[in-house]
Order: sequence, then structure tokens, then C-alpha cells
Amino acid sequence: ANLSILVLGTQDIWQEGCHERGRTMKTALITYHAAHNNGSFLQAFATQKAIEQLGHECDVIDFSTPRQQYLYDVYKKVSGPKDIAKNLYALLHHKLIQQRHDDFVALQHQALRLTPKFYETVEQLEELNGQYDVFVSGSDQIWNMDAWDYSDAYLLSFVHQGRKISYASSMGGHILDKKGDKALADYYAKLLADYQAISVRELSAQEYLQPLVKQQVEQVLDPTLLLDAGAYDSITAEPLVHEPYIFYYAIDSIELNDSAAKAVQAFAQSKGLPVYVMFTGNKSYGLKKYGFHLLEVAAPNHYLSLIKNADYVLSASFHGTAFSIKFEKQFYVIRGKHNGKVNMDDRMSSLLALCGLDSRQLIEGEAWDDSTIDYQVVDEKLGREVERSKQYLRHALQD
Repeated sequence: ANLSILVLGTQDIWQEGCHERGRTMKTALITYHAAHNNGSFLQAFATQKAIEQLGHECDVIDFSTPRQQYLYDVYKKVSGPKDIAKNLYALLHHKLIQQRHDDFVALQHQALRLTPKFYETVEQLEELNGQYDVFVSGSDQIWNMDAWDYSDAYLLSFVHQGRKISYASSMGGHILDKKGDKALADYYAKLLADYQAISVRELSAQEYLQPLVKQQVEQVLDPTLLLDAGAYDSITAEPLVHEPYIFYYAIDSIELNDSAAKAVQAFAQSKGLPVYVMFTGNKSYGLKKYGFHLLEVAAPNHYLSLIKNADYVLSASFHGTAFSIKFEKQFYVIRGKHNGKVNMDDRMSSLLALCGLDSRQLIEGEAWDDSTIDYQVVDEKLGREVERSKQYLRHALQD
């Protein structure tokens, strides 16, 4: 399939304006593009497109740590009993797991413009110095040092020649809990000291970082919200369900809990609609006991199709929420309960607040807002932030 796209309308005007304002920059983007996670791939795709629409060249650095590769390998290198169990499971479900792996790798190589070489260590990345005008730390939780696949490379520790900027980098939803860790704060301050422009995705990250650095820390939108909805057509699969349905997006083991599933069940019963879920990992099969239909598809093109064509989208994922808004769907954020406490996440809460959609939450045992979302109002609120975020990126990329 042809995965190159031309975005018409306002995006073209935006791009043409950029050519008038400055020279074309050769940029290198580092982000979690190789994670087999729908949101990770789609934010990488969107960041690259947004930079290109500003009239600049953009390569995604084909970087993946050995730890990240381990996470997404079909069969794990055995270092203990858990790896044997994982490999046995992969063998039992080989066709689906292998297909998911292959679909992600194919999309990464077809839809993204990657560097010619693959890198897996900070030392290897050193050779990129001097090859690019600007290095960009992208979006996703690349600045969350608790992440299994974190590396200082995502804070551009290897760059000694070229401007350093960030766009919508995330530190995770709980960074403010770590305000008392002086060693951690000092480490972030050191790595960010020579950035020319810093922007983060969440207000909590802005609040955490601003006292640590001299630069102004901007809070901007996730890159997936910068593109027109049509920009995703070339990587969206044909409709997968041929009846009215609810799409419930439950990331494996994170949002799979009884409380969230029961909230989905109650909502589906009230609407008289079937619930479809997609495969995100071995615990997805547990959703069948709630009467949900598990589709044996797992890649970003399927994910986009299931959101775009659903009657309702129920999601506990940030990007599930972002794409529900992008495709103007009737949606709810699922909030699971653990020991009676509702699971809140700053990332989704701030997005809902920005769009005036705080009430679009579904919690077990609680009433929900059954009104229809007025996207004319949402678009007005979101549109201002889209333009502000584009402005930040435009200025950050220039000399």
C-alpha cells in the first residue's frame, strides 16, 4: 500500500507558510517508534508528519534498546523460568503473536522514514552528530525513567553537534510524586541543560521540570492531535466489524480488571450493543468471560479502523481517548477501581479538561453522562491549542 500522504486544506497552507519563514532543517526524531504499542507507533508517525508539514526533512532514528527488543520479541532469550513460560505461551498462540509482531514491524518500515542504520546503544548513536541540524526528543513516555525500555538517548545524551529540542515528551502520569528525589531532579536538569527548546505533554511534567531548568518549559498537545483526521487514512484498515458496536480498548494487564470490565458491561447492556476488543497480549483472552468479542487483530491500522467505525469507544488508554476525539466519536474514559479507589491518570484528565469533556468518564456503579458530545464546541477549544502547539514546533525547529 502507498503510505505516503498529502494532507489537503489547512495543513497545506501551514506547510507553505513554513517554507516562506526559514530554511529547510534536516531533523532527526528519537521516540518509542519501535514499541509494539498502538499509541507509540501512532505518535511517532504523527510527529514525523507534523515536522514534514512544516517544510522540514525528518528521519526517525531507528533506535531500540536490547531491553525494548526483548519486550516485543515473539520468543524470549531464556534467562529464567518466566521466559520459558512466555515462550511456551508464544508457541501455543504462535500464529496470532507472530502476525502481531510482523504487522508492527511492517508498518514501522512502510509508514516511517527511518535512518539507514539501526542502533541499540547510546555509543552507536554518536555517529549521528553532524548529520542533522536539529535533534528532536519526541512524544510518548520517553522521559519516564521508570520505564523498562528507558535510555538516556531519549534525552539526547549523545548529541554534541546540532540543536536539541523536545516535542510533547512525557514523564508518565505520576512524576509529581517524585518531587522529593533530589538526585533524580539533578539528573534531569543535567540532561536538559543544553536543550534549545523544551516542551512536554502534561501539565504535571511542566510543573516538575520548570524549577529545574532555565528554559521556558511549554506544555503542548500530543502530536496525534496536530494532524487532520484524513492524515491517518493511508494507515487505517477497512472496517473489521459489520454491525453497530462498542469498541473497548483494554491494554493488556494494565486496564484489564474486573471493575473496568463491569463498567463496560453495564454500559453495553444499556445500549443493547455488542462489545468488541482487540488482542493486546495474553491477558486479552480474559475479556471473553465478560461476553466481549475478541478480534484476533492487533496492529495500529486495525486499532484506527475499530475506533473510526465504532458507535461508541470506551478506553482507558491516552491515545484511545485522543483518537476518539480526533475521529469525533461518542466516547468514555474507563476508570477502573482498585480497593475502592478510582484509578486516575493525569494524562487523560488533562486532555479531557482541555476539551471540556471532564464528564466523559465511566466508573463501575456510577451514573454516566449520557449526552451527545457537541464536537463544534470541542473543536473550538482544541483548535486553539492545536495552533499554539504548531507555533511552538515551528519556532523550535528554526535557528
